[in-house]
Amino acid sequence: MRPVALLARLSEIDLALDSGRSRMAEITGALKEPAELVAAGSAVAEAEAELARWRSVQRDRELDQQLIAEKLARAEKRLYSGEIRLAREVQDAEQDVQQLRHQHSHAEDVLLEALVAVDGLAEQCAAQTAGVAELAAAWGGKQARLRAEQARLKERLLSEQARQVAVRRAVPSDLVKLYDNLRPRRGGRAVAELEGNMCSACRVAVPPTQLEAARYGEDLVYCGNCGRLLWGE
Repeated sequence: MRPVALLARLSEIDLALDSGRSRMAEITGALKEPAELVAAGSAVAEAEAELARWRSVQRDRELDQQLIAEKLARAEKRLYSGEIRLAREVQDAEQDVQQLRHQHSHAEDVLLEALVAVDGLAEQCAAQTAGVAELAAAWGGKQARLRAEQARLKERLLSEQARQVAVRRAVPSDLVKLYDNLRPRRGGRAVAELEGNMCSACRVAVPPTQLEAARYGEDLVYCGNCGRLLWGE
């Protein structure tokens, strides 16, 4: 086999490895938890914390209302029991009842505020939790597909690496050195196959004498435009 054909095979393997490694890096990045899911989870946590705070407020206000209601009941019982006979005491008792009724009404208002907040936040948490579950399910499916692709890709890369080792051993060491020096200077592609009379890498026409040498000769032929090794069959 002509040396350039061996280098062409090596180039094909190296390009496949480059592509596979690039895709592997993409998969590794894609396997990180999506920012959208992280943000949604954080939003749920914040909403749940706020809901817990308002539930605590609700319990405190329910207790306040209960205590005021008990005081009001005792005050009304005392006022209407007939036990109070002096006008001044009756007047004071009436003022106490009015004051407690006002406090009770205010306590009901602030409790209602807490109840409304708790109901709204509970609905918000439920909706956000459902949204997170939906995002997590979609992410789980995508993650499974990515891991399956990752496993297949690992096997392919191992196979290509074995082929790479075998081909490099078959290529003369001086040509391997030349190839290794050329590849990084040509964007990872050191060898370009002929397509008709053109270089497949830069799409520039190759002179007839070079075409003949690239297809049938033993010497290495370089593209006059992009500088890659040319080969053809």
